Amino acid sequence: MLKTLLLIPILGYLFLLTSCQPFKKKCSRGYDLEHPISVYPIKAHYEIGDTIWFEMNFSDVFTALVTNNITGKQFNETITLRNSDFHRNFLRVLKLSDTTTYINAQETGTWAACFDPIYVTGNFIQELPDGPEYKLHYENGYYKLKQGLILKKSGTFLFYPKFKHNYNMACLGSLNEQDITPECEKEMIMDIRFPVNKQANGTHLTNFHLLEQLFSPILDNDPIRIKQECFTFIVN
Repeated sequence: MLKTLLLIPILGYLFLLTSCQPFKKKCSRGYDLEHPISVYPIKAHYEIGDTIWFEMNFSDVFTALVTNNITGKQFNETITLRNSDFHRNFLRVLKLSDTTTYINAQETGTWAACFDPIYVTGNFIQELPDGPEYKLHYENGYYKLKQGLILKKSGTFLFYPKFKHNYNMACLGSLNEQDITPECEKEMIMDIRFPVNKQANGTHLTNFHLLEQLFSPILDNDPIRIKQECFTFIVN
């Protein structure tokens, strides 16, 4: 009986060692990428029956912000990702109906009532309460996606794309593990930014002024992201 009791913690320790092998790795890196989005036509006000288009068309060569997961050091590096899955991505549109609470706390489930989607390019996996989950179409070194929204209801809306990484920090494991550089054993996509209508001078045409009129100050944990990676529009 005593031998059995002593064996249990030893087996548990061995299980932890084998299940969290990344701690033994010499190199572990996280990558932050950009997936630029064009939203058009660019207007502040639309009419019921109008169509807004959301489109991506970018190269498989990325300038990534790289984080050494062991030391925390960050640096920029040019990488190539061919036919990557990029778990998981969503095209969300939130209806802004309560200016007293946070943007992510707005009413959900308005997608079907407010829009009729047009799916042109990409793999649209499922429709969720705030928009579809998708996978990009990859062809000839480019990632592509195109979706239209026919507007059905009046209101103020915020297009707010989102990336959801899937990883286990304890073991530094991830569904987004990539084989990017031969000298590094564990490499993961940790974040994807979605610059909307980015211009050559570094500005973003996102109708941020409409959002500022509603929320002062902007009620969000990441106001820079809201300013650069969302698109605000009003349907009359």
